[in-house]
Amino acid sequence: VRLRDNSLAEGQQMSGAVNQEVDGIQKSVSEAVELDALKTAVQSRVIIIRNHVDRFLENEESRHGESHKIIESLTKKLQQTEQQVDGLKQQVAEAHKQAMTDNLSGLPNRLAYEHYINDELARFNRYQSPFVLMVWDVDKFKSINDTYGHAAGDKVLRIIATQLQKSVRETDVVARFGGEEFVALLPETRLDAAKIVAEKLRQAIEDTEFHFRKQRVVITASCGVAEVKQGDTAISLFERDDAALYRAKQNGRNRIEVA
Repeated sequence: VRLRDNSLAEGQQMSGAVNQEVDGIQKSVSEAVELDALKTAVQSRVIIIRNHVDRFLENEESRHGESHKIIESLTKKLQQTEQQVDGLKQQVAEAHKQAMTDNLSGLPNRLAYEHYINDELARFNRYQSPFVLMVWDVDKFKSINDTYGHAAGDKVLRIIATQLQKSVRETDVVARFGGEEFVALLPETRLDAAKIVAEKLRQAIEDTEFHFRKQRVVITASCGVAEVKQGDTAISLFERDDAALYRAKQNGRNRIEVA
């Protein structure tokens, strides 16, 4: 009787500890901002739950009778908890992906770009790893919308997004910055090489087939290109790019300008 009472008391104590950690997991999910931080929090709590169960099982090895039923019940509860945790992690990962994706183009959005550019700046500041930022803007986009309608304008944005995405390396990042503006982040790249890439992209966009009512509509885009410099921030680098983009517009559009 005493063994069973001890088993029941420890089982109740352990069950309470498990429930507390599950509540903590659910709270972490509801308050999550960064996926990596959430993964760490969830994994830590699962480890704690496992430790509670392992300690209980070690004590139960010296017991017999109904204690086996308690072990089976708690083991099942742990498995169910882990399944719930996996489900919650999948939900958070999916929500995180949606939050970082532009609905129209399918590209990473501005929020995702800010994450990538900060990572690249951190690598540059630590290892001096060069990278280049391109800022693209569709030429006369308002005219396209006014002449052919917003549905045509949206199609143009999707076409350019596809053209940019398929024309860069897997390690490069293309994102929709907002409106008719796109950015391309090229890690481990110098300015001279980036200028060649930018010109190929400009030509590919100009050669893109887009038809409205069986008539071809020429699409062009202008671009500012800048290589990161010592002391750059995400804002200062973008401002240098944006100034180069403005010069490209002023100098006739459908061209590349270097910051």
